Amino acid sequence: MRNFLDWLRPAPGRLQRIALAMVWLLLAVWATGILLAAVQLGTWRQELTRTLTHLNADAYFRARVQNRESVDPEWYRRKATALISATERLQRDTLWTLFLPGSWAAFDRLEEQVQARLAREFGDIVVETVRRELYARASTLTGVALVRRTGDLQAGAECQSPVPRDVERKLAATAEDLPEFVAVTDYVAAVERLDAAVQSFLSLHYSVGHPEQLRQLLAYTLGKDVPGALAGSVRMFQGADEVDVQRSLMLARLQWATRCSLGKAMGALHTRLLNTNDLFALEQGLVERSTGLFEVSARPAAFDRTLERYRAVHALLEDQHALLARGRNDWMRQAKLQLGPAYQDVMRRIERTRLFGPEMVHQLHHQSGAAFAEFRRHFEEAFGSRGQAGIVWVDGEQRFALSGERGALRAGLAGLLQASFMAEEPAPAGRSVRENPNLARVTQEARALAAERARVRAEVLPLFPAQAQPVVARVVDARVAELIYQRAYRTLQSAWPAERKVPFDALLFRQQREQVAHLQAVLKETGAGALGERLEATLDAELARRLAALHDEWQQHPLQDARATDFAAWQGEPLSPAQALGAAPARLEALVQQAQPLLALGSPRLLADASAARWPALQSELQRYQARAGDSSLLRLERYLAALGPDLRRDNCAERLAAAPAPAGDDEIAQRHLQVHQGLSLRCHQLRTQASAPADSAAQ
Repeated sequence: MRNFLDWLRPAPGRLQRIALAMVWLLLAVWATGILLAAVQLGTWRQELTRTLTHLNADAYFRARVQNRESVDPEWYRRKATALISATERLQRDTLWTLFLPGSWAAFDRLEEQVQARLAREFGDIVVETVRRELYARASTLTGVALVRRTGDLQAGAECQSPVPRDVERKLAATAEDLPEFVAVTDYVAAVERLDAAVQSFLSLHYSVGHPEQLRQLLAYTLGKDVPGALAGSVRMFQGADEVDVQRSLMLARLQWATRCSLGKAMGALHTRLLNTNDLFALEQGLVERSTGLFEVSARPAAFDRTLERYRAVHALLEDQHALLARGRNDWMRQAKLQLGPAYQDVMRRIERTRLFGPEMVHQLHHQSGAAFAEFRRHFEEAFGSRGQAGIVWVDGEQRFALSGERGALRAGLAGLLQASFMAEEPAPAGRSVRENPNLARVTQEARALAAERARVRAEVLPLFPAQAQPVVARVVDARVAELIYQRAYRTLQSAWPAERKVPFDALLFRQQREQVAHLQAVLKETGAGALGERLEATLDAELARRLAALHDEWQQHPLQDARATDFAAWQGEPLSPAQALGAAPARLEALVQQAQPLLALGSPRLLADASAARWPALQSELQRYQARAGDSSLLRLERYLAALGPDLRRDNCAERLAAAPAPAGDDEIAQRHLQVHQGLSLRCHQLRTQASAPADSAAQ
């Protein structure tokens, strides 16, 4: 330490040593600076060489293509991002140039030339790509086509309205509940982002922008988050003279396109809310479905059709009630269109967006005002000027609601449609006798239906408006009666065998007759006594079917056969008429015994029918025959056949027939007796005439 202090003391030659040390120190610093500059310069040259190589290759590629549209836009996006990154890397730190005088700007113009080359490429690749991407975003939003080569929006082209995301139609009474409103809000938000990007683009291009503007612009147009300070890119963006951007023209085209689409979007919203309002649509459907439905003078329709209309009217009333119960429908009674805070917020956003502006808000107000005036006219026509109003204003809740009469109709239909007999009857399945042997279950169901009918008439029917109650009561009575009748009829049909040869179960049929009597009483309560008579007629039809089968068997007896009166085949040989006609009494007795239980179970209406009345007459005739009464047609027929004998021939037929004339009578057996006698007499005369003709010829 002492030596060092001694060295510092002034002495001859010490100043020279200090100067020499300073020189050596300066040389050391300079040498270090040169080494660092060499490293910096080497890195910068490598980056410069790589960048210039890519720029030359890209320029050669662009020169070979015919136009920009033939290149994938993604290629330009990648190249723009790469060029911005290269521009930031090529921003040289000028501190190291102090150690190399030959690199000073006064002696070396390489960096200036590099910046000029980058500026030319920057304008064609970055600025032009961003400009085209802005137009492309606008084209996607508005549907306006782009011009080839320039990439601008086509002037005067057709624009498109934004498409709602949710295409499913839902009932709504306010604008914000509509998918068209969501489409408008989404579109306005998208145009807000486009507007911010356009303003950033113009600010960077025409005035002094800042790096954050460029970063947001690149994120919007290129979809890339470019790192770095971006100061050099901002300077080049402003100085890109290669891109001809006419500010007023660009704004005019973008404003025209975005305003055109907004006008159509708001037009669709106003049309959906005002012109094709859900409340109007429900009211129109309600009028169409309910016209004549609850009028006493209307002609009754089939139950299926009535049920369909009841359900449709109830569904429309439920929808209308749900729509009105949400509230926020006070705008319908205002003098001017005021659609709530959400709608007003959108209008304020439109006014703040420079691509829209206050002029667009004024235009939209004029458009909506005309539509709202038309809406108010239709509203008054639908709900304010004809008869009982369908909806009324509720002051306490500040909303519209269903009127009292319409609310009563809604409540009445809700209760009525819950009744079991108002459901559609399932298609009847084939049922055998074992599955449904009697009507006991059907009778229980009928009593349950009658009890439910009484409950509905007592509890549900008073819920309906007074003028609708008689019609609904008529529908209820008719439906209950129809169900009882249909179920009973199907049960009867399934319980009876299809084959007529199956033995008749008189006990089962008597039980069915008793059950039908109970059903008749129930049907009479519903005012459907005629259906009860039809059930009784169904039983009689089954008896008549079996009596007809017995009659068919009786008709197959030789006496009843049509051929019994036709003796054209008899040629005069010995003939036994009694043998040819068979034993009629025995067969008739068997058939009458089968008919007796059927007649005993028949109603007076059946017994009065001609098809059934023959069997009591045949039974009486059989009784007279068995008593050997003189007025028995069967007994006379038997004696007649005995008098003709077993050997009736051509030679004796005239004498025997003359000796046993046919007796007169109007019963069925007497008529057949007369027909047999007439047939034999005619044939006998023919045979005798044929025999006498040759004899006369021989005598001549």
